[in-house]
Amino acid sequence: MIHSHQHYDLLGKIVLERVVFTPPLRLKEQMESEACLLYSIKGNSSLYHVNKKYGIESHNGVLMKCGNYFNYWQENADNSENEAVAIHLYPELIKYVYNDKIPDFLTAKSDQKDSKIQVIKSNELLKLYIEGLMIYFNNPDIVAEDLIILKVKELLNILYKIDSNNIRNLLHDIFNPSNINFKNIIGNNIFEDISIEEIAHLCNLSISSFKRKFKESFNDTPASYFKNKKLEKAAQLLTVSSDRILDISIDCGFSSVDSFSKSFKRKYGLSPTEFRQNNGLN
Repeated sequence: MIHSHQHYDLLGKIVLERVVFTPPLRLKEQMESEACLLYSIKGNSSLYHVNKKYGIESHNGVLMKCGNYFNYWQENADNSENEAVAIHLYPELIKYVYNDKIPDFLTAKSDQKDSKIQVIKSNELLKLYIEGLMIYFNNPDIVAEDLIILKVKELLNILYKIDSNNIRNLLHDIFNPSNINFKNIIGNNIFEDISIEEIAHLCNLSISSFKRKFKESFNDTPASYFKNKKLEKAAQLLTVSSDRILDISIDCGFSSVDSFSKSFKRKYGLSPTEFRQNNGLN
C-alpha cells in the first residue's frame, strides 16, 4: 500500500520522486526512453530485468537503463513502512540540463556491446546525496527549476566518480535498451516467484503475444512448461539432497508444499516422500 507519493517535474515529466509504502508491493515498470537511479532508504526488493534478478537492500542504489522491469518489495518482519527515492533521466532532460552541451562521459562510446544495470551498495557519496535530497522533499516550497537541474547534474557527477568501470560503461550506454533473448528470459525465471504476466512484461510482450511466442519456441503452454520444469527440478533434488520437502518446494517455486505434493504425485505417481525413499534418501 502506497502512503505518500511526492514528485518534482521538469519538461512535463517526473524527475525527482519519493514514495513511502507498506510492502509487500509488486510493481511493473516500463522505461522506453528513460534511465533511472532508484535508491532504497528503507526496504529490500528483488528487481527483475531481462536475464537477471538483482537484490536491493536498504541504502543500496540501482542504476537502471531503459527497458522493462519488475520489482517485488518484500514484506518486513515488523510490518513497517518502506521508503524509496528515484531520479529519472531522459534524453531531452539531459540536453536541457546541459544546454545541449552534453559532457563527454555521457557521449563516449562504451567498450561493452550491452551494458548491464548496476547495484551500488552502501556508497557514502550517494547516501549523502540522498540525504540532501530529502531536505527538498520535506520543504517543497523551496524547490524550483534551477534546483532540480542542480540535483540532476550532481547525481550524474557522483555516479561517474564512483570507482566502477561498470557504472561508467552504463552511463555511456544509458539510453540503449538491452538485447532481449526470449529463451534466456524464460530459463532464468522458471524457478522465481514471478507470474507469467510479469515475465511477459519483462519480454515487452502482451500476454497474448507472449503465449503465442512461447508456443512457437517451446511447443507447450507457459503454465504446463513451467510446472513440468519445476517438478523435474524437485525430483532431482529429492534424489541428491537431504533438504526438507518444504524447502525443496520453495526452491522450485511452488506457492505451498500442499500444491507441490499434489502436482508431484500426479506427475510421478508417488508422493515426494515416497519418491525419495525409493531413490535411497530418507
